[in-house]
Amino acid sequence: MSPVDPTRVDGATEAAMAPASPGPIRQLVQRFRQQRVAMVALGLFLVIALLAILAGVLAPYDPTDGNSRRAFEGLSWDHLLGTDDLGRDVFTRVLYGARVSLRVSVVAVLLALLVSLPLALVAGYHGRWTDAIVMRVMDAMFTFPPLILALVVRSLLGDSEMILIIAIAIVFVPGFIRLIRGQVLSVRAESYVEASRSIGTTAPRIVTWHVLPNIASPLIVQASQAVGFALLFEAGLSFLGLGAPPPTPTWGGMLSRAFNFVYDAPGGIFAPGIAITLTVLCFNLIGDGLRDALVVGASPRRRWFRAGAAPVAAPAIPDDRPRPVLDVRDLHIEFFTDGEWRTVVHGAGFSVDAGRTLGLVGESGCGKTVSALSTMGLLAPRSSRVTGSIRLAGRELVGLSRAEMREVRGREIAMVFQDPTASLNPAFTIGNQLIEAIRTHHAVGRRAATLKATELLERVGIPDPGRRLRSYPHELSGGMRQRAMIAMALSGKPKLLIADEPTTAVDVTIQAQLLELLRELQSDFDMAVVFVTHDLGIVAEMCDEVAVMYAGEIVEHASAAELFECPRHPYTEALIASLPQAVEVGARLAVIPGQVPQPGEWPAGCRFNPRCRYVQDACRIDAVPLGALDASAHLARCLRAHELTLGGST
Repeated sequence: MSPVDPTRVDGATEAAMAPASPGPIRQLVQRFRQQRVAMVALGLFLVIALLAILAGVLAPYDPTDGNSRRAFEGLSWDHLLGTDDLGRDVFTRVLYGARVSLRVSVVAVLLALLVSLPLALVAGYHGRWTDAIVMRVMDAMFTFPPLILALVVRSLLGDSEMILIIAIAIVFVPGFIRLIRGQVLSVRAESYVEASRSIGTTAPRIVTWHVLPNIASPLIVQASQAVGFALLFEAGLSFLGLGAPPPTPTWGGMLSRAFNFVYDAPGGIFAPGIAITLTVLCFNLIGDGLRDALVVGASPRRRWFRAGAAPVAAPAIPDDRPRPVLDVRDLHIEFFTDGEWRTVVHGAGFSVDAGRTLGLVGESGCGKTVSALSTMGLLAPRSSRVTGSIRLAGRELVGLSRAEMREVRGREIAMVFQDPTASLNPAFTIGNQLIEAIRTHHAVGRRAATLKATELLERVGIPDPGRRLRSYPHELSGGMRQRAMIAMALSGKPKLLIADEPTTAVDVTIQAQLLELLRELQSDFDMAVVFVTHDLGIVAEMCDEVAVMYAGEIVEHASAAELFECPRHPYTEALIASLPQAVEVGARLAVIPGQVPQPGEWPAGCRFNPRCRYVQDACRIDAVPLGALDASAHLARCLRAHELTLGGST
């Protein structure tokens, strides 16, 4: 097949598209309707709200008119709930008081959310000094008891309903910011956010389309219950005489006035007290119902590089070879842990040409994935440092700003991650996420992007692509999810594709299909591919060249055929010997004794020497350079590479 052009609209594909299925909001409503207690609470609240709205029609009297001669009258047809100390109709005042109490509570919570949401999103996603300032201010506000804080604000700012709303809103801001920030920090670390960054999506769009929807569940529940607490705050302030100014009726004010005459007319406290209790209970039960419905629906200016030392020479490239698509030289990566910078990759270098595949091989902890992420510019700039030279099609990526790097990701370089379940956003359909990837890099409308997304899914071998566009990630099998991830990576027609163990999460049959698909797509798109894996069987099948990593260093670099036939480093020999294919049926599999040393704990001399059966005293003294062994550009980091005869694959 020919490469997919994301800007071309195919009429045949359009005909294949089917109507959209019910969205997540409708599904949430359906699940909420199954929560019987919450539905009863919602119905009761709607009745209370309707009575408040229609107070001017339903109330038999004016809420401020009274007759002292009719004070403390009992229940009657003229006064359904009796009268207060000034002869005012209690039923009328309860209806009008609902207007004020509900309005103050709802608007206060909305105002708190309006202030908290942008501050918490910026603090949680971008961090740095913004996060420090915002959280220190919130910590200071948390030192005040909530009611005392509201009293202080209300007393200082004045006497009006708007001031009352502001005072209550200020009480809720610290809690909202802490909740939202914590959720953002959690979601920001998810693989689907990293995958979206890898295709060049801007930070505002990631926050809007990926972070915000995934923090909506706890935020909705918290907001619904906060309205009930706001109602209690309003009642408490009104009880203390700091609520809405009289003669405006409020439930808290009515309760305060009735309390003054509790010994003469104890029944006066029941009407406003029951109204407050029922309304707060309704909000709490609605919040619980939303929580249960959402849980049922849940599915599983800074540069990103720092200039470093001048790059050293990488493996020599013959003059007749074209300029490599990716050329990495003297790559150093450090992470800040336990109060110090620790090197995790030291002086790595590799390159790959168009249409060819480089295998990056080694055990877990050797630095393979970290090297790939640094090439994409996806390492956290606050806790990592990357130095060296990384050239993509001749363009130096070291020193590019975050905005410049976003233009590179997705369009020139893309990445397929190890676990498609974690890399796809569970809150959106496959179509939404694929369309986002297409529109990020191509000036097309949503309709054209939808049609092109269908073509891409068809190209990667997903049956019935029109229906699958409307599916959520959990509705697809592991193999289909990985195919969707490959389609997203190809949406920008990149020059370089980094595949980070893309077949680990699928079975052997699906693995073979995905490898065959990657070979076909590489041929169609003429891409360079960096295949990160620990499986040498896949390397033998997929790769043209291999770079073997151990403890943050390249220890051997050669063509795949030469490396398997004649490895020149003991670590490579040990990896090959560990292949199941390397032993007879029923025989014990070979293992490499020991484990990869942690960063900062690397041994002196050759880093593999504690596990090497060919080790000599000289291997434990000085660091071993990566050197060429012969005219074939076979490189190995071993003092005995010229004298040892190591076993390859059979």
